[in-house]
Amino acid sequence: MDQADRRKFGKEQHVQDWLELVIAEDELSHVIVGADKVRESLAGYESPEFKPPFPIDYLTRLGNLRAAQHVLGSLNTLELVSKNNRSISREKGESLFVDLLYCTRASSRFILFEIKNHDGSAREAVTEIMAYEHEALNHMPFSSANDVMMVIVSRDFSTLLDHAVTGLNSWSRRRVLCLRFEDGEASPRLVVHIPTAWSAIGQKGLNANGIVTARLSFTPSPDLDEDDIHAVCSTAASLMVREAERSGGSGFAIVAYNHLYPGLAASPYLILVGVVNPFSFLQRAQSEGFLENSRSLISDYILSDGRTDELSAYWAWLSCDGGAAVEYLKGYGSPEWALGQGWQGIRNIERWRYPGLTLDRHIMPVSVDFWGVLGDYARDAVRHVDRMRNFMSSCARPGMDWRHPILGVLLLDEIASAPPLIDGQWTFSALFRLGLLLGRFGSLSAQMTDAEPEQQRLLQAGSFWAEVDMAAMLQEVALRYLSAEDMDEAPPTIAAHRCETGEEAFASVSAFADWILRAFIGKNEKFMREAFATGWQVYPIFDPQFDARQDNPQVAFLRELAVAKARDWLKWSVVAATGDGRDAGAATNAITASFGDQVPLTAGKDAALAAIDKLSPAILIDKLLVEIPRIVNSWHPQLAHTLAPVASIGHDWDWLKQQIAAARKRGEKHPCVCIGAGGEIAVGILPSMPWIPVVDNVTEKVLVSSNSSGSEIILVVSWDDLRAGKVPGLS
Repeated sequence: MDQADRRKFGKEQHVQDWLELVIAEDELSHVIVGADKVRESLAGYESPEFKPPFPIDYLTRLGNLRAAQHVLGSLNTLELVSKNNRSISREKGESLFVDLLYCTRASSRFILFEIKNHDGSAREAVTEIMAYEHEALNHMPFSSANDVMMVIVSRDFSTLLDHAVTGLNSWSRRRVLCLRFEDGEASPRLVVHIPTAWSAIGQKGLNANGIVTARLSFTPSPDLDEDDIHAVCSTAASLMVREAERSGGSGFAIVAYNHLYPGLAASPYLILVGVVNPFSFLQRAQSEGFLENSRSLISDYILSDGRTDELSAYWAWLSCDGGAAVEYLKGYGSPEWALGQGWQGIRNIERWRYPGLTLDRHIMPVSVDFWGVLGDYARDAVRHVDRMRNFMSSCARPGMDWRHPILGVLLLDEIASAPPLIDGQWTFSALFRLGLLLGRFGSLSAQMTDAEPEQQRLLQAGSFWAEVDMAAMLQEVALRYLSAEDMDEAPPTIAAHRCETGEEAFASVSAFADWILRAFIGKNEKFMREAFATGWQVYPIFDPQFDARQDNPQVAFLRELAVAKARDWLKWSVVAATGDGRDAGAATNAITASFGDQVPLTAGKDAALAAIDKLSPAILIDKLLVEIPRIVNSWHPQLAHTLAPVASIGHDWDWLKQQIAAARKRGEKHPCVCIGAGGEIAVGILPSMPWIPVVDNVTEKVLVSSNSSGSEIILVVSWDDLRAGKVPGLS
């Protein structure tokens, strides 16, 4: 296009006139470029083969894509209502000149077009279009975001504009489509622009302080019975969720039965509440190096002088619902808040060792509800039934949604707890933990089945949490079985709840444990079999409810077994650390981080082995629950199966490419696309090692780390080959 043609669109009015003509001639769909990419990206996110994680960049990306798709699907049968030569305000003297306002006769929706032809004027776009939306709502009160949609046409989308549109689409649930006006070709066109608005702070999931909790209990009026109290608590929780949703935060409310009632508690029910702590992200981002090249005054303020903890401590989140739940409860008794742990503290396996009254020993969830992005995530998980069948098959049945206590807690664990497996890898520590969880669940199920009614009531909480502890790991077992081409024998069903005797209940769990050893692990994996079998046996030594008597000969035997295995596994780790293998450095770092000078690797292998012989049983048992199995991970290969390749279609490769480029821009040397053994595809960061290849131009080629086999494969591939599935682990 020559200079004269370019001057045709030098003013915003010129672009508006062109757009009005295109719409009048029903040619709008022909000048929009990129609508197909929006459909393809959303198809990947909606695919039953895709298990979404919980990073904010995923949620904002999905919000922008869905908003764009909604508007794109409504750009037909457009009838002009108004343009910028007349104000749309009903009030005389007010000036509200929307560039173009259309009604879609096919669906009775209104579409507002705001056109910005210069970079600087883009700042005004959101302010103006929100004012126009409000005026439209003055004419049509109670209209939803689906009834009044918005389109911003601009030559440039600045960071400010990207952030503002993402806020509208993701947090305010508006429907805003961004179209970039381009007139450099033979004829003008509108290119779909998906805002990229989330700053890179390494937010893959919530950290240990990511969700803070509190308990809302109350002393009920004497005239209320247990059913009345449950009804009151359920209504209070519903009020909290609905009112908190309006505030823009994110959290959950669990109505739970308190087994301390009537002896040590005034009410049989309480509400366990949790919210996402907005001050929790920057601290980890700083520790992981994400802020070194992207400092800001806000991050400086939050992170300096220990202010992060102070802000979290004084954060007045208990009024997230405007006091609605407390106000309601006051009509039926005396409510009281009590601050609690973070969600990860509640769910950490190390809670077993605590001799006191932990939450999981007396509080049993009855119902769960969510608000904000947690609610979006939970409801999105349930609405995709085929995805639930693929990834959480035991929960894919009528009546089991995010409000069900087991599924609700499992979804919370996905959001706010460490995953049961890293990248789908069945490591030494994962099999050890599976053994612990199965053994503990089998024992508690047997106790529960044989107990008298009152004792059963007191055991309900512990039994519930033991089942939830185990459920996520069992789902990972099911996923590996379905994807493993070399595993033919199907796993038996655990039917402990349907058994009439404790012996039958334990036998049901034991049959599954036998299958794990025989079919899942196999006879040739000595260390892996040891890991699972040891966990299956020694779980009682970590839980005071099984180990109340120190002179119990059975527990004493299990302690001796645990100490012997811990010494043996630690010694093998020293051999790996002091050898010349590829994993020597990783093993050295793992041992040093856990034991320090207690295992003096710098003094040589013999000195380190001798030091292990001198470690006390108490230290070894303390380290066995979590740390020693993780040390073995550093040098022992994961459990290998022949896995079916992951389909290369249905993934948002454009977004992954953007994330890789953003990581390199902020100074990361080895950003990569990770293909997990469980089929997950995500962006990760590889450590700096001499043998890791360097990618000069990340827009053409990319590092790929594939864990789809028994060991990690790292290679450089082109983006075209990655999209085409020409990579190990893809098809």
